[in-house]
Amino acid sequence: MEQSHLQTQLGYGNVGNNYAPYAPAVSKPEEIEKLVDQQLLQLKVHYNEQEQNYVNQMLLANPIVVERRTSPPLNTVLPTPTPTPSPGAGFGSGAGMEGRDVQRQRAESCRKSRYNNKIKKAKLRFRHKFVSEQLKKSEGMLNTMREVIAQAERQLLDRGIPAAAIERMRSTFGLGLIQPMDQ
Repeated sequence: MEQSHLQTQLGYGNVGNNYAPYAPAVSKPEEIEKLVDQQLLQLKVHYNEQEQNYVNQMLLANPIVVERRTSPPLNTVLPTPTPTPSPGAGFGSGAGMEGRDVQRQRAESCRKSRYNNKIKKAKLRFRHKFVSEQLKKSEGMLNTMREVIAQAERQLLDRGIPAAAIERMRSTFGLGLIQPMDQ
């Protein structure tokens, strides 16, 4: 199941026992570069969509709860400052109401800010979890490829191919960075 999923995503087709990448007929290096750029862009878009879907699913499965801050206990008496009128400031009937409105707006703004901060933290945590899972999958695939390469090298050695020839093949095909499993 996983192998067929990999084949469809990467554009691999089953050719006998070998998997060959799908390659449209191109003649110029510029066309190849353009196709590579397009494929990379598609992969990036697909990855970002997967990540966003994962984050959204996790947010739905784990809703963010923001508790309201409680007011001070009723048995504690807080000293209330007495307003001292400044010159030119009128204390009409609307001045106290405007102060309460401003206080209410600030409180609401503070709640929204706390809520948004919690959502941001949760999104970052879920993105990190998604990337970690993707890295674990990649590590598993890399280990599988190392095992396949090591098995192929053992078979070549068993058939009498010299180790120097195998090292040349490793360098020719860019396997210098991939260490054999035996090491």
